[in-house]
Amino acid sequence: MVRLGLRLSLRSGREALIRLMLTTLAVGVGAALLFCVLADYHAFQASNNRQCWECTQGPGSNGTATRTPGAELWQSSADYFDGQTIERLDLAALGPHAPLPPGLSRLPGPGQYYASPALAALLRTVPRDELGDRYPGRMVGTIGDKALTGPGELVIFIGYKPAQLAAMGAQVVTKIATAPPKQVWSHYFRYAFAVGVLAVLFPMLILVGTATRLAAARREERYAAMRLVGATPRQISVVASIDAMVSALLGVLLGIGVFALVQPALASSSLIGIRYFAVDVTPTPTDYIAMLVGVPVVSAVAALLSL
Repeated sequence: MVRLGLRLSLRSGREALIRLMLTTLAVGVGAALLFCVLADYHAFQASNNRQCWECTQGPGSNGTATRTPGAELWQSSADYFDGQTIERLDLAALGPHAPLPPGLSRLPGPGQYYASPALAALLRTVPRDELGDRYPGRMVGTIGDKALTGPGELVIFIGYKPAQLAAMGAQVVTKIATAPPKQVWSHYFRYAFAVGVLAVLFPMLILVGTATRLAAARREERYAAMRLVGATPRQISVVASIDAMVSALLGVLLGIGVFALVQPALASSSLIGIRYFAVDVTPTPTDYIAMLVGVPVVSAVAALLSL
């Protein structure tokens, strides 16, 4: 009966093909929208769970700087340029075992600095007397993604001699914070994403139900003919389930393809106004499996209830 159900779904003439295409399109649109919401939620979670190096607090001040070989001097501040905030960290190693901020392979030495990719691009395009002169030394590399909330964040780590930072009142840091930052609005954003999933899921189910009802009279005639030749109710249920599952599975696959096309744009324009790294703006493998399995199963149940 499974083979018969597949044949009736895929090779039953133009009318059945049109019905299959409409149902597939309806499921595909809903699945693509749902994948977009799930991808944004995953990126939101990844951003929330990143290491908050900015939260680092030192146990002492410059008075103990020269007597702490396994530490570094640390002074964070904020610069502003053209309405954008630049996170600035001035630091100086106090020994060979000084802690390493995330996103760096080594600490910048005196007269060196690391910039985030977005800030590095900005420094190359803006006249030096407007921005580059604020930062002493030369750029020796870029900051990795682990230190950033997104590709557009502006961050700079500047190296100094210990005596220079000690004179500026920098704090001594022996350990860099590893916990994620405290987000006041995270709880509400999670509710917003849950509402977004429901807002997409219910219209998708309505579309699937509407598309399933197309040519319902024709399907009933087919099932009636099958009963006349001896098909049992269970066999009819199997054929109806296969018909619904095929269109739903094709729709989910179509939704995955559509999502792959819009994913780059989604990374640049997040639902909550934050640019995320493209690698984070993607559903988890569990999400893909749940959609590939769950949507066909729900469609099959809906088809059985409509018999």
